[in-house]
Amino acid sequence: MRLWRGLIGGVLFGALAVEADVFRCPASGVSVCASDRAVVSVVCEGAGQALHFLAAAGLDTRAGIEVHVVDRLPEGVEPEAAGCYVDTERRIYVLAPTLLMPPGSARASGPLRYSSLVAHEVAHAVAASNFTVERPTLVAHEYIAAVTMIAAMPVADRAHLLAVFPNARFDSERQMSGTLFLLAPRWFAVAAYRHYRAPGNGPVFLRRVLAGEALAQGDEH
Repeated sequence: MRLWRGLIGGVLFGALAVEADVFRCPASGVSVCASDRAVVSVVCEGAGQALHFLAAAGLDTRAGIEVHVVDRLPEGVEPEAAGCYVDTERRIYVLAPTLLMPPGSARASGPLRYSSLVAHEVAHAVAASNFTVERPTLVAHEYIAAVTMIAAMPVADRAHLLAVFPNARFDSERQMSGTLFLLAPRWFAVAAYRHYRAPGNGPVFLRRVLAGEALAQGDEH
């Protein structure tokens, strides 16, 4: 399973939810449909971290978001995806943790926690309601989701991930493309985060992306 990629937009059908209840995350507009309260806690943790980061960056995070923990993603999502955001439904679908990280598997102790997957998809949802351009590019969406995901990670996890890709960086937005994201999503995520952290970028660059003033060109170049 690839935990670094989701499908944005489009009308998707066929998600099969496990038998579940609906819970509301404290102090946010996020609701979680899941059968396991422990999973709900992790989802709320990841969502809360993403919302905190994005709100601090100046985005409006007040719109409601639904997170559905499912045993199969909607039809049309690539087979390796671990989660997706469906804009027309304003819903996030994520595979149940046991399907992604079975007990005893290498992934169970890997650097990307389940909460990080949730943070990534929540960033897509928040970005969708903050874009002021009609059709944001793939690279614009994925830049915001990648930066949010890494910023929301525990310090040790983030340090480990950055160390795995010591040379991943973008010196300018012209180096970013949707094609690069599709070919090397982890490298792209780390490079995007380092770009965001560079002097003169940060929330200012994020607002330019949302306004269509940056990362607005075609996804292949």
